[in-house]
Amino acid sequence: MSLVAAKVSADVLYDMMEIVEAQTWVKGYLDEFSDLWNICDHRSEQVFLKELIKEFVILDSAKERKAYKDLDANITAWSLRPETTWIVAACNDKEIDGSVAAMQKLKNKLTPYDDWHVRMLPSIPSGANSIRNGDFVVLFDDFIGSGGKLIAKAKWLTKLLSQKGVEDFTLFYMSVAGMRFGCDRIADETGCEVFTAVSLDRAISDKYEPEVADEYKRLMLGLEQKLHENYKKKKIEDYSFGFSKSEALYCVENDNCPNNVFPVFWWARLKSGDRFRTLLRRAG
Repeated sequence: MSLVAAKVSADVLYDMMEIVEAQTWVKGYLDEFSDLWNICDHRSEQVFLKELIKEFVILDSAKERKAYKDLDANITAWSLRPETTWIVAACNDKEIDGSVAAMQKLKNKLTPYDDWHVRMLPSIPSGANSIRNGDFVVLFDDFIGSGGKLIAKAKWLTKLLSQKGVEDFTLFYMSVAGMRFGCDRIADETGCEVFTAVSLDRAISDKYEPEVADEYKRLMLGLEQKLHENYKKKKIEDYSFGFSKSEALYCVENDNCPNNVFPVFWWARLKSGDRFRTLLRRAG
């Protein structure tokens, strides 16, 4: 055991103070912060990561409360009533995912909740068994990334309903949080109304001028090269800049990190094969 004290630069201390001032939750992840800073070869990478972390949207209890109030308000704005509306989680029949967890929180948030909670269905197949001609359907998820998942789930639901002779229904899309470009894609490709309570821009492409964005993308690619090519049967190239290059900076407090987030924050294995203690965690 070495008796020599490790030296910490003033820059790193200032980074930590600045980050904690903006994101108090980071105080609980000092070891993970240390690992993240230690994979950086250049000061410019640390400065870049600092700016990203400061922009993270962490859905804590206060933000979550507001988000669900906004979902309730939008259901009212769409003039939807529980007697004629089904809210369907964008979930397969044999899994529990984020849409089901978010629906559990939603069921006592829509007013009147005694009427609405019995109109919430936990999966696409359960929706297909309940929806009838003339109904309104809200396809619900916890997070919209590229929009591709919800579009595919809607096609599956439509196919199942068609097999049962149900062709006349009105579809809406709703999520707790979502990427603006993904929500726009759903609206453009389906012609349906889309609402997300927490709308997010891409952290680099939508925020910075092209020259700065190109430099930040170069820095991120360099950081991603420090990560292992494969992790849990996934390839890092498929998650570069987040799934579908979403560039997301979002997570629900104490919850599973979306794969749309930059992998440097959740990909838990380094190129060397060593375990990487990450600021966020993702299972699955």
